Amino acid sequence: MAVDLETAFRRILEQATPLGTERVPVHAAAGRVAAVPLRCSHPVPHFRRAALDGYVVWRDDVAEAAPQRPVRLRLTGAVRMGAPPGEGPGRGEAWAISTGGAMPQRGDRVVPVEHVRREGDSLVLEAPPADRTHVIEAGEDIADGTLLVAPGEVIRPGALGALLACGTGEVEVYRRPRVLLLSTGDELVASPTDTPLPQAPWRPGLIPNTNTPVLALELAAAGCAVQTAGVVPDEPAALAGVLGQAAESPADVVISTGGVSVGAADRVPQTWLDLGAREVVGRIDLKPGGPFFAGLVGSRWVVGLPGTPGACLATYHLLVRPLLLRLAGRRDVVRPIHYARLRAGFTRSSGRMQALWAVVSGDPPEVEVREGGAGLRGAVRANALVLLRAGTLPLRAGARVPTLVLDRPEDRADLVIPPGRPSPLVVGVVGPSGSGKTTLIEGVVQRLRADGIAVGAVKHAAHGFEVDRPGSDSDRLVRAGAVPVLLAGPAEQVLRVRCDAAELSVERLLGAVEAAAEALGQPLELLLVEGFRHPGRPWVQVGSETPGPGEGRSEQPWRQVPALVDLPAAQRDAVLDDLAAQIRSWLRHAPNAP
Repeated sequence: MAVDLETAFRRILEQATPLGTERVPVHAAAGRVAAVPLRCSHPVPHFRRAALDGYVVWRDDVAEAAPQRPVRLRLTGAVRMGAPPGEGPGRGEAWAISTGGAMPQRGDRVVPVEHVRREGDSLVLEAPPADRTHVIEAGEDIADGTLLVAPGEVIRPGALGALLACGTGEVEVYRRPRVLLLSTGDELVASPTDTPLPQAPWRPGLIPNTNTPVLALELAAAGCAVQTAGVVPDEPAALAGVLGQAAESPADVVISTGGVSVGAADRVPQTWLDLGAREVVGRIDLKPGGPFFAGLVGSRWVVGLPGTPGACLATYHLLVRPLLLRLAGRRDVVRPIHYARLRAGFTRSSGRMQALWAVVSGDPPEVEVREGGAGLRGAVRANALVLLRAGTLPLRAGARVPTLVLDRPEDRADLVIPPGRPSPLVVGVVGPSGSGKTTLIEGVVQRLRADGIAVGAVKHAAHGFEVDRPGSDSDRLVRAGAVPVLLAGPAEQVLRVRCDAAELSVERLLGAVEAAAEALGQPLELLLVEGFRHPGRPWVQVGSETPGPGEGRSEQPWRQVPALVDLPAAQRDAVLDDLAAQIRSWLRHAPNAP
């Protein structure tokens, strides 16, 4: 029976323990994972030194310097870079020093070179120096014993520099995983990673082996030592022979592609079981990428990935890369999962978890789902995987979806996939003044709220408004330049946001209202905006006025209703009931309707 993706991840990671450790020269440790706490072994810097170019002097000699009473000091020496600290200036003297030079035994501060005037062998100061001494004390940058890299963290270039600066010679790191990589399938033409590739086009029935070279690059980027074993035919004896040899190889992990589905030629899982493997995870409830196998032969991991290239690569990112990083000692093995807004509606629903190749960009992030499914087309320019839980309904443009960002470093230890957040349906309400726009919004909100539907409303005040009286505390704060000011009272809150209404796009407006609703624990399903028309979004016309050419989604509104102020109560209620019913139908049954 197929298991869900998060369960598969948990089962694998629960049984993945870091490999052994080794000591390596610190200059070769960049990108490796620390096996023990790496601390500063000597203070950085380990001697007092000058913070800038200037002159070493005594404070008491220059404290009274002024334009009317300039101070003259004799230049009697200089600090030589790389030399040990010298004797230094006596009282009434100065020594020249360069940035980083060792402070001599005498003198208690450095005067910047631009603050003095040189006259032969004398220095002239016409102003007292600032309180700063411009001297870097021993250990001021990094104190002795400071933790530089915690166990399970990658030794990054900055940390490497600090380790070198404090005199570390060797560090203890986890061993790099050794991976043996092979592909299965009678239909595969050997790739350049295996043997020279015959020139295309190939005869019908044959396809190039793209999985091996692509995965080899990914494995190397993950810090693994990679060896390839070519293409293995689907013939049972040949497959058993190659996998049997792989089980005896020095590899920590054996990865194969293809042969893990349910066809007659898909023998990889059973062959591993026949060779004594203990299954950890079998088929996954994932589309694409469901065919999968992970097991242990002794302490050696054996992994079977689907042969379809896009599915193979997606499953690698979701399950195999985290496994390899944990074997390499990494504490954080999952890349960031952020919500990003869909640029276009996603009309497909599925009873299985979906992993969709996507391109994410912008701030706040937007995501475009790539076409291609399990093939390679979707992965060509993708830098993310959109992850949609089983049962996710079709989503409108603007919906926020969990997105695994593939070009960012890992920042968490667990794979937790939040649900997608549908975008609110935005409906404009327009009409002449006094036609009953607010009455319409009020009536629709009351009817939908009775059904448990969270509705937001925006009131457009064309001539401006005052949410608080001039001179009040909130008014003073806004006028002082505070962008948001929250007025919090015992029964309600008002958020004042200062902005140019001409620059307030529907996307920014929607984002602000959504954020406010979610902060209150009531994600919106509908947003009604008074005085609003926007291309591509539905709007209701109240009264006889019609939009000008090119306004709205078309020349006609989605619905036109008579001015409510002119209607008897029963007729007005009927209009509101009908409008609320139509919107309710959109929200419940047709999420991609207008």
